[in-house]
Amino acid sequence: MKRFAAFLTAILLATNVFAQDSFPQYPSPLDIPIYLSATFAELRSNSFHAGVDIKTQGVEGKKVYAVADGYISRIGVSPYGYGNVLYITHNDGYTSVYAHLQRFNKAITKYVTDYQYRNKTFSASIYLSKETFPIKAGDYLGLTGNSGSSGGPHLHYEIRHTKSEKPVNPLYFGLKVADDVRPNIKGISVYPVGDESTVERDDKPMYYNVEGKKTNYVLKGNAIVHANGNIAFGINTDDQVGSSPNKNGPYTYELYLDDKQCFKFECDSFSYSEPKYINSLIDYKRYKEKGNRYVRTEVDPYNRLSMYVLKNGVAHVEEGDTVAVRFEITDYAGNVSTARFNLVGTEPVVVEKEPIMRSQYFVKADGSANSKIAIDNFQVELEKNTLFKDSWMQTGATDPKGCCSRCYRFGYDTQAVFKTFKVRIKPDDKWAGNSKMYIAYFDGEGKISSLGGKVASDGYVETSTRSLGQYAIKIDSIAPVVKILNFKENDTITSSNTLKIKITDDMTGIDDYNVYLNDAWVLGKYDAKNDLFYYEVDSHMKAGKNAVKVVVKDAVGNKTTKKVNVYRK
Repeated sequence: MKRFAAFLTAILLATNVFAQDSFPQYPSPLDIPIYLSATFAELRSNSFHAGVDIKTQGVEGKKVYAVADGYISRIGVSPYGYGNVLYITHNDGYTSVYAHLQRFNKAITKYVTDYQYRNKTFSASIYLSKETFPIKAGDYLGLTGNSGSSGGPHLHYEIRHTKSEKPVNPLYFGLKVADDVRPNIKGISVYPVGDESTVERDDKPMYYNVEGKKTNYVLKGNAIVHANGNIAFGINTDDQVGSSPNKNGPYTYELYLDDKQCFKFECDSFSYSEPKYINSLIDYKRYKEKGNRYVRTEVDPYNRLSMYVLKNGVAHVEEGDTVAVRFEITDYAGNVSTARFNLVGTEPVVVEKEPIMRSQYFVKADGSANSKIAIDNFQVELEKNTLFKDSWMQTGATDPKGCCSRCYRFGYDTQAVFKTFKVRIKPDDKWAGNSKMYIAYFDGEGKISSLGGKVASDGYVETSTRSLGQYAIKIDSIAPVVKILNFKENDTITSSNTLKIKITDDMTGIDDYNVYLNDAWVLGKYDAKNDLFYYEVDSHMKAGKNAVKVVVKDAVGNKTTKKVNVYRK
């Protein structure tokens, strides 16, 4: 059994939950061959993947089974995230999760539908007692699907430690996946750490292509890296699990300096308070600019990520030194790839720094300096530990067209943030009190998105965000677009029909959606990623004439209503 990271082992042993090598072994939740399209703790946008994704042969509708005795403790329905999801609390201290389902079994479906009608809501998060749905290993739960934010048909399968609610690598629990393919190393990065360190006589990071086989990579051209001072490293890698072509994440990242292990990151378990630490683990600036993720061996002062096993990934090199650098990347099956190069110390170099401007603020991550900044009609408030490290923040203001305020800058979108922080902007006088205002965000490429916002008692529009960059107030006066897709006035409807409506909003986004039959609320289902709102014809549509009304609102209250009369046989 693979070693569980020290932090989680200590916690669980202290509560006498289990010994290190005693994870319960579960059968597969599916009765088809197991191939993975995603691995545990795989690097995602702003998060780590909390389970494994099991491929379902490119289709929906594969039967899903409970992996152990227990009870359904939670049911979720959402147009986002996990979509249709079941949580089963087991008798052995763990909870299994089955996400992106197409549908639940008949008993669960009836229970959920009754809840949705009682509460007049599609989205639901239902917590259950042990008595409602007791479960035996092998019980049929529902069908695999593509609901929520899924990018294609699959089963997201997750195991959590019940007491701590921490997701744990499902491969510890007996899920068998054939894999004889070594991880793929795509690039190496080297970083000067601190003001007096240099790489290749400069204070900027350097990025190197690699060559070689998957057993032993070197820098392209067998290059030697010249540096002085404190130096950290990074690696861009992925892993193919057996015959699946998907680019997944490896299991461990290790760094050796002169054959001494100095850094180790292991994908075993994490807390749900930790996913945003990914933006400190990786070279976030490189990711935002180039789209590839380098795992860094330097650990930021306020990065509390628990999957670090060793955190001494910074070398000190002086003129005349030679340090042998070796990365070892391992997947869960034990396949290993290495990358090696030499770091050679050069004479110290003084690099001229860009001057600090008056418009820059040095923000202390511990909240002791510049945690509140006010510039004209713009305010920013940061809690302690909002940033991963002390950082310079550029500020400024411009006067763009089509906005209800000046456009203010606070930092750049290439800078990573852990917690949300508050942004407040006062609108120009002529817009004061307008109920359709929101705070717009301008990313590094000029794309505009909504951060929402509400008007405070002092007239400022305020919101919370994790995005550094530029902000301004805009007005959303355009109602959502509602387009009837597959029925029209006076159509005849049968019991096998599904009424489909396309709903979109290009500004503040869809916030509320409802469908009514003869002025009575009925269950409309929302597939957000496809902009599809639909009603599956059921007993609520009576024989004869029925008035269908669709009402859709955006985040600032703009509303669109569509009415169509249809007939049911």
